[in-house]
Amino acid sequence: MKKSLQLLLTLLLCVTFSSKVWACDPPTNLRYQIEEDVPGYGYKFRVTLSWDIVDGGSFYSVYFYNDNYPDGIWFGDSDGSYYIAGANTEGSFDFSVVTHCSDGSTSERSERCTVVIESGATPCMTPSNLHATVEEDLPGSSYKYTITLNWDAVENAEKYEVYINNDLLDYTTETTYVTGTEVAQILYFAVATICQDGGESPISPNVMVNVDPCLPPTNLQAEVEEDVPGYPYKYKVTLTWDANNDANSYTIYENGAWIGYSSEPKYELGYNAPTTVFFNVTSSCANGESDMTDPLTVVVEGNGDDDETCPTPTNLGAIVEKDVEGYQYVYKVTMTWDAVEEAGGYKVYVNGSEFGTTSTNFYIAGSDAEGEFDFSVVALCTSGESEMSESYTVVVKDESLEEYANRFEIYPNPAESNITINTNENINEINIYNIIGINVYSEKVSVDRCPLSVDINTLNTGVYFIKINTEKGDIVKRFVKE
Repeated sequence: MKKSLQLLLTLLLCVTFSSKVWACDPPTNLRYQIEEDVPGYGYKFRVTLSWDIVDGGSFYSVYFYNDNYPDGIWFGDSDGSYYIAGANTEGSFDFSVVTHCSDGSTSERSERCTVVIESGATPCMTPSNLHATVEEDLPGSSYKYTITLNWDAVENAEKYEVYINNDLLDYTTETTYVTGTEVAQILYFAVATICQDGGESPISPNVMVNVDPCLPPTNLQAEVEEDVPGYPYKYKVTLTWDANNDANSYTIYENGAWIGYSSEPKYELGYNAPTTVFFNVTSSCANGESDMTDPLTVVVEGNGDDDETCPTPTNLGAIVEKDVEGYQYVYKVTMTWDAVEEAGGYKVYVNGSEFGTTSTNFYIAGSDAEGEFDFSVVALCTSGESEMSESYTVVVKDESLEEYANRFEIYPNPAESNITINTNENINEINIYNIIGINVYSEKVSVDRCPLSVDINTLNTGVYFIKINTEKGDIVKRFVKE
């Protein structure tokens, strides 16, 4: 979410609260980061306000204080634990945050945090490239599982804060931190910078560490036999995989649904008609269940019509996301295409080589680096494989929210009766606010309705802001109602 500090400073609004019982905790650990002359940003200074997530918090309201507004003025709302604003001049102000909890309660305002905007100051940056390694029974370690965190150094850092499961764990002056645990579990780590001038950066995104995870089976294969003497089905399918020494048993899934267990790396099942199915297998270990194997497509052959053809997938596309919480790569790439009705599954090719299979009309891949690649898809039907689709070029790069906002066009502006939102991106919801921040229009949006026309006949003449909620964040545009 991004709004202009300069615009909000012109609003003659003072927010007061009636007496009530506060049942929700206010945010803590308020901090800020100021960046100057950020390429592509519309203001000289970009100010990122942040705070710790509150358990049960649904969204947060941010408030602004200075000499003109000593009692506070509403700054905006945020669904996350940060708020971005812009300014073109130096100065200082205070901000505080209120929690709105999922049970409908609202907290008191948090303690204030003073923000100083100063030209030429070195920003206190959040550490980047945080990653973790786990080693078991490391010689000389006092832990069974030794966890080593590493991140890139921040130029003006005095020390770093290390967080575990969103709680402060320790401080360090190094860019490496070693800790550990005696039991297998899932932990989340993050870091923040405390700079030499006393400034504190926002906390980095969490890195998930699965200590001694239960691994899925490998080398899943299938053998299909027809009319086996003494077998009660026409087709016999035998699944096999390499044994996992840590597994007590295995769970077998057909087309995503559980079908049985096995204490050995083998499972048999039968069919009386030709079909195409998908199998996944998981390992059951003493410390939990593994992830599923990649799906294995099995075509149970029959006497199909040789004239039948399998349609080729169309309308390929991709969604690129960065720093998705809990995801192991920097970039998460979701490749998509229109579903083929006759298909039981698909093969995905990257740069001409087979990359994986899936039972759905999407496939997720990860990358730690920017770049480009082409992908194409083949549908798998009972009649055989389709022709390979046309390729689609995926561009993996760090795109700012401001660059992303350029994909959304609002017209006409000014408008009398309707405005149109034109974009190729998915829209979840739109809200319209008047100049003093009151919501005057709200609508949940179907993703297949773009270009989207919005009726503004009921609005009074004036300046409005339309907030467009998307998969990558909130886009705010300004328009005038004539």
